[in-house]
Amino acid sequence: MAHKVSNLNGDFGVIIEGVSREDLCSSEFRQQAHQLWIKNGGLIGLRGIDLNKLTSNELMDWSAHFGDVDHDNFVAREDKKVDGLPILRIGNTRDESGKSNSNFSKVPALRNDNDMRYNPKTRRPVWHTDSTFRREPPIGSVFHCRKAPPSGGETLFADTRSSLKKLDPEHRKKLEELEAVCSLAHHDKKISLYSPGYPTLNEKERAANPPNRVPLVLHHPVSGEAAIYGLNSSTCAIVPKGEIISATDLDVWDLEGKEDDSVKILRDLLPFMTAPDFTVKWTWQEGDIVVWDNRCTMHAATGFDDKNYIREMWRLTLLQSNS
Repeated sequence: MAHKVSNLNGDFGVIIEGVSREDLCSSEFRQQAHQLWIKNGGLIGLRGIDLNKLTSNELMDWSAHFGDVDHDNFVAREDKKVDGLPILRIGNTRDESGKSNSNFSKVPALRNDNDMRYNPKTRRPVWHTDSTFRREPPIGSVFHCRKAPPSGGETLFADTRSSLKKLDPEHRKKLEELEAVCSLAHHDKKISLYSPGYPTLNEKERAANPPNRVPLVLHHPVSGEAAIYGLNSSTCAIVPKGEIISATDLDVWDLEGKEDDSVKILRDLLPFMTAPDFTVKWTWQEGDIVVWDNRCTMHAATGFDDKNYIREMWRLTLLQSNS
């Protein structure tokens, strides 16, 4: 590969610089990028001088090399699509009439790099893997920066392969016997409590999106590596595999946004899992593209001065390819 390739944190994460829009169409470049993605823990970033001119269709084509692009994950967010495509606009942008046309959550900005590590008192940053509430959770996501503020708005990533490897065998064995109960209704209600205006599910939408269960230790289908999995804002409880939960408990979790105490099994691990040995901070430049693998990473958003600056990100969700 004739580009500058640099590791981000040991064998976790890689950045390819000097990438052009033409490169994204090259089958050779795509194949090499995919190999680097798998080899480096499911985190790859691209940076190049003309990537800020990328079209929505070009981003779709590039993303499809990593998995099937999800066309259906827009419950209560249909008005946030880019060009009518399955690309979710995230940020604080507005359309010509002044109406918000992007998905926005108010989160704190980093004061320094120490803030990257999960703080049990503030429960920040909100480290998670995506959409574990879905019957077939997405394998990853693609994030593309269209407009970045001069500071803030970084995205944080954590390597859940390496943190699992560092656990003692007895602790790992306990995790392998558990699964997370994940609910979209719980997710949206919880976020709405600290981000007013965030959309929540109505009764019909809740019935169409029942809770899902995922293992706390997930084996990657391509690399074969095991990683800690299952922590999402939708995670409302952690139970032994197959244990029955009551409708009453689920109502409390979904309608009040309350989290069962059992989720502490994962939350108590977060300060360890988000230590400097396992994490990467991505500072966005306009045009950047990052692809991450939910099966072996966690990530977290950070805030910026949204009163004075505009941030616009395009996001695609990736499903397991059927080809």
